[in-house]
Amino acid sequence: MSALAADAGTVVLPATRLQQEWVAAVGGRESNHNIPHAIEITGPVDLGDLSGVLAALVERHETMRAAFVRTEAGIAQRVVAPFRPEPVLEDLSHLPPTARREALEELAVRRCEQPVDLFTPPLWSAVVVRLAPEHHVLLTVWHHAVFDGWSNAVLFRDFHQLFRARLDPGRPPPPAAPVQAGDYAAYERALGLGADAEFWGEQFPADPPRLPVRRTGPDDPLWLQAHPLPLVAADAAGSLFRLGAQHGAKPASALRALVLASLVSRLGDDVMVGCVTANRDVPGLTHTIGLVSDHVPVRVDLRGNPTFGELAGRVHEATRQAHAHRVPVGVLRQELPGAVQGNGSLFDLSINYMPHAPDRTATIATADGRSIGLRLRPLPTDALRPRMASAFSGAVRLGFQLRHSHEGHVFGDLWAHRPAFSTRTLGELTGNLGRAAREVLTAPGRGIRDLALPGRDAD
Repeated sequence: MSALAADAGTVVLPATRLQQEWVAAVGGRESNHNIPHAIEITGPVDLGDLSGVLAALVERHETMRAAFVRTEAGIAQRVVAPFRPEPVLEDLSHLPPTARREALEELAVRRCEQPVDLFTPPLWSAVVVRLAPEHHVLLTVWHHAVFDGWSNAVLFRDFHQLFRARLDPGRPPPPAAPVQAGDYAAYERALGLGADAEFWGEQFPADPPRLPVRRTGPDDPLWLQAHPLPLVAADAAGSLFRLGAQHGAKPASALRALVLASLVSRLGDDVMVGCVTANRDVPGLTHTIGLVSDHVPVRVDLRGNPTFGELAGRVHEATRQAHAHRVPVGVLRQELPGAVQGNGSLFDLSINYMPHAPDRTATIATADGRSIGLRLRPLPTDALRPRMASAFSGAVRLGFQLRHSHEGHVFGDLWAHRPAFSTRTLGELTGNLGRAAREVLTAPGRGIRDLALPGRDAD
C-alpha cells in the first residue's frame, strides 16, 4: 500500500458506539481482529488497472481512508484524503494446481493474523495473488471494526462496476452511497432511548447463562476461537423449520430456538440473546462499506418447559418486539448502566443466522472482445484467532454463527473465548446442537428441559 501524507485533507468524524467499545476492548493500539475478502478474477488482467480500481474505491468509500483517533470527546474516526493503493503481487502459479487453494487460504490466515495499528489509516490491505497467467485473486484484509458482513457484497458490487467503467468508459458506475459510515455514526450518536425507554427498562436484567467459565487474571491472554458445529442435514433442518412455522416462527427463530434447546441445562427462566442486525434498513446505507451492523438484545422466556415449536414461537415474538423498539446497543449501555454485566457486556450469548446468499459473479467485456470473469470467493475463517483484552458486544463469550446452505443443510461455528472454556466443555456445547436436533425430531412434543442432553454434570 502507498504511504499516506500526514494530515493532508484529514477530517475527524464520529465513530459508532460499537466501534468505541471495540477499540476499548482491544486494550492497546494494535489488533488482529481481521477478516479476509477475496475476488477471483479470470481472464487478462493488468495490475495497473487493479490499482486504479482500488483508487476509485478509496475515493468512493470513507471507510477505506479511515482509522481511529482519540479526542476529548472519546474515540472518533480520522479520515484522510484519497490515495492510490499499490497492492503487492504474490505469485503462487509455480505450485501444483491442487496446492494453490491451500496456499491461498494459508496466505489469507497469515495476513489476517498480522496486527494492524487502529490509529494509522488505512485499516485494510491488498495483495494480488497469481494462481495462473490469467487467473488471479484480489485478496483484501480488513479490520472488523470497519468492515461488517454486509460489506462483502458491497465491495464486490462496487469493484465490478468500477472495473467495468475503467475498461468501458461508456458504462459509468452508479453514484456513490449517499450515506457514508461517518454519517451513520453521527446519526447514531444523536439517538437515545426516547419512547423505547419503558420497553428496554423491562427487559433487563435477564438470567445470565450458567457457563462453566475458567477464572483468568486481568493480564491473561484472551482470544476468540472457532469450533465447528455439527451439520444439520437438509431434511432435518426442514422438519425443524416446519415445527417452528406451526407456531409462527421463521427459520432464523427456529435455529435460535435450537441453540437455546441445546444449552437449556445452563439456562434459567429466561435468557438475553444478542441477535445480529445488518442495520442497512437506514435509508442510504444499502451500498455503504463499514461497520454499521449491531446487535439487538432479545429476551426469551423459557418458563414452563416449552416444546421446541413453542420455544421457536416465543423467540419469534420476542425478536419481533425487540426489533420494533430497536436502538443501538451502545445506547442501552449508556442509558441503562445497570444492564451491563460484570464482563462489560449486555449478553453472554449471541446467535447470528445467515440465510443462503446466491453466488456473486459478474463478467466484463474487454475492448478486444475477450471477457474477464469475477467471483466472490469465500475463504474459511475458522483458523483465525482474534485477540483482545476484554469481552464486548461484538465478541461475547459464546457466539453461534449458523449458515443455511443452498442445498438446505445448516452448518456453522461456535466462536468462544479461550482459555475461558475447557476443550471438554466446548465439545459438549458444539455436540449438543446436533443432539438437540435429533431429540426434538424424535419427540417433537417433549419439553426442551426433558431432552436427553449432556449438561452441567459433565463439567
